Order: sequence, then C-alpha cells, then structure tokens
Amino acid sequence: MTPRDVRRGPARRAGTRRPRMRSVLGIPLPMMILALIIAALLGVQLATALEQSTTSASHMTGASVDSGSGTGKNSAGLTVVTEASVGTEVQRLVDTGTIQPMTSFDAAQCQQEQGIAESILIMEEVSWGGEDTTGWLLVHGPVDRETLRANGGIISATVVLPTCGTGAHDEDPGQDRLWAGHVMIGSL
Repeated sequence: MTPRDVRRGPARRAGTRRPRMRSVLGIPLPMMILALIIAALLGVQLATALEQSTTSASHMTGASVDSGSGTGKNSAGLTVVTEASVGTEVQRLVDTGTIQPMTSFDAAQCQQEQGIAESILIMEEVSWGGEDTTGWLLVHGPVDRETLRANGGIISATVVLPTCGTGAHDEDPGQDRLWAGHVMIGSL
C-alpha cells in the first residue's frame, strides 16, 4: 500500500458512508410501523362491523317487554312472540313439552273454524308482536310430540286471537288468525 492509498482509505470510507436504517428481523422499521398501523385499523374496522351485525340481529327479534317480568315476557307474564321469534318459541315448547290449561279458550272449536285438520300438539297463550295483542300459539301437525322431539321436522304453527272458536267471526274466521306458517324443529 502506498502512502497515497493510506491517505485515501479513511477519507473514502468516511465520504461513502450512508446512514443505516434500523430493522426488526430484517424488515425496515418504518415498514414495520406501517404494517402495525394497518393491522390495527383493520382490527378496529372488523370489531365495529361485528358489533353492528350482532346488535342489529338482536334487535330484529325484540318486542316491547317489561324487563321486570323477565326477558321475552310482557307485564302480564305472557311470552312475547313475533314473526321473527315464533320458530324459537315453538322449539322451546316442543323441547319442554309444557301444555298450558285452556281456561276459556275452546281449542277444538277454533281448530275447526280455522280449517286445521291436524291435531294440536302444544298450545300456549302468548302476546303477539309489539302491539301486545293477546293470542294463542297453536302448534299442530301430523306427528305426535314425542316423534317430533326425537326426529325433528317441519311443523305447523298458528297464532289466533282468543275470540277464535267463539263464533264471533263466523262470516270470516280468518279475522281471528294473526299468523300461520311452518316452523322447522330440530331433534334432541
């Protein structure tokens, strides 16, 4: 090495030195910070979307209920049923197997007026919808309740006014019907 090279060596190294970026696991620090910020923003967005989707789903089955008497009950203690929750209520009735006494409601006459040819398996006095209309939920079908509990299947449900079966609407028995349809029941 010549004296000239010795003089240039440190000068060359000092002049060509670039500022070095810090890195984490070989990834430049600014890129790592940017990736963390994007991940945090995506997480917040997903959390908000999940909260909104579950909140709107819980409001779909809501009805006017008195919180003091329990969830899904009105102030008179009747189960509040809507079109969105009728399937859940029928499933609960099939699972528990409870039969409510008819009191002054003539189920056989109502069944005849409504043209229901199937036997009534379970019935319950309910409050229909947000209007708090008192009615009877009739669960009827071609199978018995034990077979339905064991195998599941599609069952019919009808919600009628308490005036059903009294002959109050002989000219149009459909006026006593609040809702009628089919419900899918799962097996135990």
